[in-house]
Amino acid sequence: MLKKLGKSITIANAVAFLVVIFVGGVSIFLTKDILHNAHEIEELSKDIIEVDSMHSDAYRLVLSMHHFLIEQDELYSRETIEIISELRKKVEEYRDDELKLHPGVTNSEVELLDKVLENVKDLKFISQFMEDYSKTGKFDRDRLIELEGSAYAIEEFTSEINSVHLSRINTFIEESLSNMQLILVIYLIFITIGGLSIYAGHIILLRNVVTPIKALASATMEFAEGKLDKRVHTDSTTEIGQLYQSFNKMAEKLQENDEFLREFNDKLEKKVVERTVELQNANEQLQHTQNALIRSEKIAAVGQIAAGVTHEIKNPLNSLSISTQMLLRELSENYGDDSSAHETANLIKTEINRINSILEEFVKFAKFPAPRFYENDINLVVKEVADLISESAKNSGVTLSVSSEEKMPVIKFDEGQFREVLLNLTQNALRAMKSGGRLDIKTLMSDNNAVIRVSDSGEGIPDKNLSKIFSPFFSTREGGLGLGLSIVQRIVESHGGKIDCRSNTGGGTTFEILLPVERELV
Repeated sequence: MLKKLGKSITIANAVAFLVVIFVGGVSIFLTKDILHNAHEIEELSKDIIEVDSMHSDAYRLVLSMHHFLIEQDELYSRETIEIISELRKKVEEYRDDELKLHPGVTNSEVELLDKVLENVKDLKFISQFMEDYSKTGKFDRDRLIELEGSAYAIEEFTSEINSVHLSRINTFIEESLSNMQLILVIYLIFITIGGLSIYAGHIILLRNVVTPIKALASATMEFAEGKLDKRVHTDSTTEIGQLYQSFNKMAEKLQENDEFLREFNDKLEKKVVERTVELQNANEQLQHTQNALIRSEKIAAVGQIAAGVTHEIKNPLNSLSISTQMLLRELSENYGDDSSAHETANLIKTEINRINSILEEFVKFAKFPAPRFYENDINLVVKEVADLISESAKNSGVTLSVSSEEKMPVIKFDEGQFREVLLNLTQNALRAMKSGGRLDIKTLMSDNNAVIRVSDSGEGIPDKNLSKIFSPFFSTREGGLGLGLSIVQRIVESHGGKIDCRSNTGGGTTFEILLPVERELV
């Protein structure tokens, strides 16, 4: 069940507010008592002043009466009469005021006031005594001394009244001090409990709110830096726990989306790579087709040239050859074989034969016969070619090495045309090794293809010429027609195979032929 953190905080604040109101109310109530006591003390102070004034008058009365006893003077008698009048008036007014303004005055105070009034009434005899003296000039000393006791009694009773007042003042003071001490105790208790509550609230807030929020903020920063597997955990059942759950759900969704995007990007990259490879293959196929078209155009041009040469040169060349043979016979009969004329005629015959071989090469390239496919052993053809060139290799200082695949399958191919291919490649290799070297012929199987590899340690082919070696009429050999490798490539491709050349200047050359076991004819 979800606990409302805001509700808990509101309840705590409400409790704190009620405690503050309660403490404040108690303090105000106690302060009210203190103020009331202060007011009572003030009133009692006024009463003390008045009573003290009555006490002073009683003292003056006693003093005046003593003076009169010592020296009978009318001045003292009049003073005595005035003091008695004032004192009586003060006592009566004070008693009336006390009973009206302070109905709760203590019985002892009322009793004392009554005694004071009784003694004040007795003072009228003193006034009568003084008046009689003024008229007769005589007085009774013993009687006056007896009446003096009333003045002493008034002085004593006023002192007792002030004692009562002071006692009440002390009571009010003690009560106010007790209230002040109680307020101080309540204040200290409130401060202590409030401080502990604030500290406990701080700890609870730190543990349940601040620390979880800090942890969530730290997790959010790590998540923003790319750590999508970051999760937060808490046992809180408040809004903080709900916030943690929301963060984890959001993180899971984002991580799933990120993984989906990564997978999508990987698939997209694979498709791009596949399409790129397809485009490259298509481009290579297009380039191959284009090269094939160029070769076809060149072959067509050679065919036209060959047809023209055959038509325009072949017949006159035959006539020249016959005439030269007849001339040689006559010169041999008339002048001998050692004559200069015979040598010249023999040179003409040699050049006529060379021109005739060039014409045959043209015709052979232009009118290339279709291969005749029969089941043959490629290893046997390689061995036969190696036997044919072994003597030439020996004479050239070349070491010949033949390595054959033992489990080479029987393949359908034109034995004669492939013999011509191998002879062309091996003779070119022998020409490239003028100072001797090594010639390796190797057969093997690779990915359902029969591979024929011819490698030499000759001078190699420069990089600038490597892309031109299969082009018709391209030759770096003096006197070469440049049709040999073109014929080789044409034979290999007519068998559905491929031929490749790798060469380094000064590092030898390797021709590799791939002949499919299941051929696709071109």
